[in-house]
Amino acid sequence: MTYRPWLEGAALRQMAGLPLEALETLVRVLSRICDDPYERLFSTALRDDPRERMAELGDGGFIEYSVDDDAGLIHVYHLVWTG
Repeated sequence: MTYRPWLEGAALRQMAGLPLEALETLVRVLSRICDDPYERLFSTALRDDPRERMAELGDGGFIEYSVDDDAGLIHVYHLVWTG
């Protein structure tokens, strides 16, 4: 199953002013996550629930997301970019 990304309002607001490098990294990471959101090389569980996850955006930041297996969606709800 291939998942689709869904950026929540908070994540969209956090994207304001992101440099091109950050957007390219975000797209690349989301593409890998949508292929397999539970892949341990690309993300880690945040809490006891494996559907709540975090993925690094290189050395410049990270995203937090939840996996909705029934709908086939990746809900990105937090984005941090420090690069």
